[in-house]
Amino acid sequence: MELPSLSYLKSISNGNKKFAIKLLLVLKDELPEEFDNYNKALKTKNYFWASEIVHKINHKIAFFQMEQSSELATKHELALREGKLKYQAAFLGIVTKILKFLPEIIKESYELHSC
Repeated sequence: MELPSLSYLKSISNGNKKFAIKLLLVLKDELPEEFDNYNKALKTKNYFWASEIVHKINHKIAFFQMEQSSELATKHELALREGKLKYQAAFLGIVTKILKFLPEIIKESYELHSC
């Protein structure tokens, strides 16, 4: 499975570490909330709502330059619209990887910024 990359963040922040940290903090706040909503949608079998949330999360996956994971998320989004959970396990793995990555990279960024 691919690993999240910060290459896009480095490109858009252009060396502005404060901006990069703020953006990472926004992602750290938004992603768990979206993931909770995704799980609620699945619990209530509202697959269309779940597919809309996957679409939003996919933007975050793409932000981290995870091309194969983004393609899988798109497949999952489309499958959900048909009421199928074919890509559920793989999608959970992708989101879990990013959720674990964010706090680690934010901590590292703060440490680098404070030097």
